[in-house]
Amino acid sequence: MEIIRKQTLGFQKKYVYIIALVISVIILIQVSTTNGRQFQVFLGHIILFISNYMVWAFLIEYINGLTQIQHFKVDKVKGTFVFIISILALVAINLIITNVLYYSYIILTSEISVNEALNRFKPFIVKSALSRLLDIGVIIVLLRIVQTYRTLQDKKLQVVSLKNDLHQTQLLALQSQLNPHFLFNALHTLNTLIGYDNAKAQSMVIKITHLLRKILSHKETPLITFQEELEYFEIYLDIEQERFNDRLNVILDVDDAALDIKVPTLLLQPLVENAFKHGISQIEDEAEIKLVARLQNNDMLISIKNTIPKSTNITQENSTKIGLNNLQQRLETMFSVDYEFSTTKENNEFVATILIKDVN
Repeated sequence: MEIIRKQTLGFQKKYVYIIALVISVIILIQVSTTNGRQFQVFLGHIILFISNYMVWAFLIEYINGLTQIQHFKVDKVKGTFVFIISILALVAINLIITNVLYYSYIILTSEISVNEALNRFKPFIVKSALSRLLDIGVIIVLLRIVQTYRTLQDKKLQVVSLKNDLHQTQLLALQSQLNPHFLFNALHTLNTLIGYDNAKAQSMVIKITHLLRKILSHKETPLITFQEELEYFEIYLDIEQERFNDRLNVILDVDDAALDIKVPTLLLQPLVENAFKHGISQIEDEAEIKLVARLQNNDMLISIKNTIPKSTNITQENSTKIGLNNLQQRLETMFSVDYEFSTTKENNEFVATILIKDVN
């Protein structure tokens, strides 16, 4: 049978000693204001009260063990017996230590004998024991409150951790959908060049390899700086310009202040793919793609504008929604309501706009 089981607190014990000292000082101040107290008696109270609460501070881990007695789970009768015996043992330890110190001081500073000191203590045994029982009861209640609070906080942290893990899994799943889509488009572009312009085809293979290497290096990174994201965008444009160099005009309007802002990895990828697949690639004349990125009132504004055919059929419009819906899901998973995403058509231009709120 395990009696006086020790259980660590989960926080630094020095704080317990500080609290014990503060309580002792408060009680001593109250005692000092009582009329008729002799200086010798007051010094005795200093020893008694400080030793009392310091002993409880020293025994705090054993008192904490009383709040987690495992015998209750197996046998309530046995558990209750162990609980009572443990409390009585701790009370006895406190009584012995504090009163030995107190009466040792009394004996040394006065002319009374040890027997006389024992006789003085006898009338106060029951009162002192009840006082110690009250102390340990209050300490147990306070420890239970602290344990309950910490348990609630741990559960909240677990819930937050699970939510973060879920979001991370969802983001990786959505992000992984981009890679096959991009690779398919890149290989399709490469296929059109093989046999027609082998030099451009070789150049494109190098650029595709470089871009795929960068994508793999950030495979599990949900956020990167906009400057890094811009590198993806420019490499992708380099690949596409192998086909459209003679009729593609690229405009980059990016504020320096926006370069260090964290954005989702491959944020621009579905937008630029959409611009080429359903816009620029269907135009025989000159086309334009323009990227704008700037900070506005602590919000990150990103827009991509591209030329589209003057007339588009319904099938083409529906097909554009796959990549854009994927992007919107990623934004919603990562930013909840702290973002805006919209697409509009203005004359012969398609505009996709992203606003990420409170980026700093």
